Amino acid sequence: MDKERLEAYHRENVRLITILLVIWFVVSYVGAILAKPLSKTILFGFPAHYWVSAQLSVITFVVLIFVYAFLMNKLDQKYGVEE
Repeated sequence: MDKERLEAYHRENVRLITILLVIWFVVSYVGAILAKPLSKTILFGFPAHYWVSAQLSVITFVVLIFVYAFLMNKLDQKYGVEE
């Protein structure tokens, strides 16, 4: 792979990582910011902030892992560096 294609591949990879990290950051901190207002709402016998922080955050992180793997496979194929 020539230097120009390698730099383009690296740029797209860093862009993807940045987007996913921003999503991760937003989900983490929005849950913490909304904890107090959500504590008054009860879902399935637990305060709603529990579901946001303990369930939604974890599910989001796992989904982001699969999204990253899927998109990186497509990026690898695009640049011909798939394993």
